[in-house]
Amino acid sequence: MLSDVQLREAFHFCFLHRLLQISDIELYVLKGGVNLRFFFGSPRYSEDMDLDVVAGNVATLKKNGYKILEDASFLRSLRVFDIAAIEVNDPARAKHTETTQRFACSLLRGSGVRLPTRVEFSRRSDDPGDAARIELLDASIARPYRKLAFRCRHYTGSAALLQKIQALAGRAAPQARDVFDLNLLIRGGHFATAVAEGALKGAPIQKAIDSLLALHWPDYDGQVVEYLDAENRGEFADRAGWVRLQNTVFEALQDHA
Repeated sequence: MLSDVQLREAFHFCFLHRLLQISDIELYVLKGGVNLRFFFGSPRYSEDMDLDVVAGNVATLKKNGYKILEDASFLRSLRVFDIAAIEVNDPARAKHTETTQRFACSLLRGSGVRLPTRVEFSRRSDDPGDAARIELLDASIARPYRKLAFRCRHYTGSAALLQKIQALAGRAAPQARDVFDLNLLIRGGHFATAVAEGALKGAPIQKAIDSLLALHWPDYDGQVVEYLDAENRGEFADRAGWVRLQNTVFEALQDHA
């Protein structure tokens, strides 16, 4: 049986696949933690899924999003994962503006447990160009759900790294998951690539450092550990793992502050 975090991922995987089947693949760019997991080998699951919208109008996306969530065949495809029903939040109260569109719902397990999640779209004013590419997502993500991998447009490692620096620096309350994700990208060589490409010019690096230093082990333990896959808990799930990744991120940022 899938864990709660795996169940959400199965839903995100299936929702994204269905969206790209009924829409132009160029219209959406996957970002955030799901991008890092689907394309960069992140061991951290995400509670929600975030995408950028490059083109298209609000009404069309709203119609397509609810069409997927309310489709009987879509729900049947999820029942194999022990998702007995999808409770969709009231569409009349949902946020659907020219900048943000949010589809929030709860996944109901056969046991009656409710798992809240959302799919959020942010509308861009321009196309990201070389900062995004269309690739086949990691087959190891699809395999546990007995699905085939599919192609999706997503942000590159350099672009994702810049977004994570901006997120760490810009949130009202700093999030330890941003530090975890930055460590992943740094270890994957994407920080060095971003520096070589000049992608970090003007990035709020000092503010990101200040936010990093404001975070402590209880923040990480409460925000990240439960979302790690079983294979990587030994490396990342204790205080020593937090100190190592915090130091890795601090040293990389400090060198370019």
